[in-house]
Amino acid sequence: MYVIHIGQRAEHRTTLAGVLQYLNDDRDGKAVPRVEDIAVRHVERGVIPVERLASGNFAVRPAGTRRAILSLILDEVDRFIVRVGGKILRPHEMSRAAWGAVVAAGRLAYFPAEAIDMSQDDAGPLFQTVDLFEEQGPFDIADFVCGEFIRRFGYGTNGPLYHPAASPNCRHEVHVAYALMRGEKVRDCIINTYRDNPHHVRSEFWMRPLIEVPALRGALSPSVLQALCQTMRGEKLEITTHNAGKLIAALRDVPSDGHAVHVDDALFAAGILMPRTMPTPKPMEGENAQPATKLAERIRTLVCQRQYQASIERATADREAFNISQREFDRQTRAAAIDRDTHGYEWANRVALAVMERNVAAVLQIFDSPKDWNTESKRALREEYGVDVLQCAAAERRRRLFELCGFSEAEQAQWEANEAIDKARKRAERQMADAKSLAEGTTYRLETGQTMNGREYVDLCIDAGFSQLIDERRGNVTRYRIYDPVKRVSRPLRAKDGTLDYARARLTNAVPAFA
Repeated sequence: MYVIHIGQRAEHRTTLAGVLQYLNDDRDGKAVPRVEDIAVRHVERGVIPVERLASGNFAVRPAGTRRAILSLILDEVDRFIVRVGGKILRPHEMSRAAWGAVVAAGRLAYFPAEAIDMSQDDAGPLFQTVDLFEEQGPFDIADFVCGEFIRRFGYGTNGPLYHPAASPNCRHEVHVAYALMRGEKVRDCIINTYRDNPHHVRSEFWMRPLIEVPALRGALSPSVLQALCQTMRGEKLEITTHNAGKLIAALRDVPSDGHAVHVDDALFAAGILMPRTMPTPKPMEGENAQPATKLAERIRTLVCQRQYQASIERATADREAFNISQREFDRQTRAAAIDRDTHGYEWANRVALAVMERNVAAVLQIFDSPKDWNTESKRALREEYGVDVLQCAAAERRRRLFELCGFSEAEQAQWEANEAIDKARKRAERQMADAKSLAEGTTYRLETGQTMNGREYVDLCIDAGFSQLIDERRGNVTRYRIYDPVKRVSRPLRAKDGTLDYARARLTNAVPAFA
């Protein structure tokens, strides 16, 4: 028997592992006691020192070699906790604190400093394995503890499997939850631990209904029960003793590996879940509530039909693949219909007005594109104006659009020439702005010691008569300079910092320097 004193409070534990579990248990926000306020003693062996590790955990320091300490801890766990009356108990057959002591013993395989002073050598005969029944070599703590768990209890330090298809897990609430799910007997005192402390089950939200509604225990498979709890929680509906029978009956035909879609469909068919509601659509208002022309009306009709059909096909595919429930399928189809009926005329009026005003730039932007772009607008244009821009070559398409806007071939050529000039001007302005911005981010120092940014440096050179760009090849490196043909002097430029591009743009476009 171990007695733990923390200040004036005393606790009793039957195992040293239980002492570790108590000292390092989750305190749920309560202050951690100071190590000097903690005292541990065994009723026969006396005081056991306690230390605080760098990790923040408390550690005990019983006397003995490493093997002796670990054997003592495992013997106590085996005798007083796991093997009661000759039967090896499973985690859900122990109290939370008792299983915590088993886990604390298993932790020593990987955190032996919680019971052993690892800074001290262990020179005792039990450390250098000279036993005739053991191999020679250093004492492997992890191998010893894990091997003893398997030999003594039949499972590793993470405990037995809580489900055949799952990995081992050492959390007590998981083992208790799955035992309740299977309908196995769990003592009331263990269940009450979780009923009275919801903090312990916060990560297993589906465990709470198993605790409060005994009718669920053993009635549903794990996946179906979890899906039921998830669905009811999403709908903000409680699972109670009053509706448990109806829920179980509604899920009778759901396969054991069913998921949330199966459960949602079954509860919907039973009338437990209501259809998903949609907000009342608002009537269209403003200038885009009505079509500007017949072309706009036709464009909107075609666009809405295409979007509605795509939404229906996507929802149907998801439903057939069982990715969405019937309720969600109904909601998506209603949403598609509402969007089709309340879609405005903003885009349709924009296109129609561009055609009506013979705005050739806007018309080209909308219609002069591959045939799989703006397909509905092009179909509407063919139907209303007889202009087919879908089944023709690019040059013919462009010519038809100019004809639509009243341009002859000569006027088209003049417009395109002006457009090319305008594009070149805008491109040059953009290049100038980019080079100027980049050059302003660097610094140059003149022979006089004066410093300025790259843009100011280029402006100064050009204003001083430097009017030519030259490059010098030295091996694999090209150096750039700006040259004054009158004075026959040059100054360096760099391509990476933007000064070369800025100087080229200045000299090519004859743009005046900014003050």
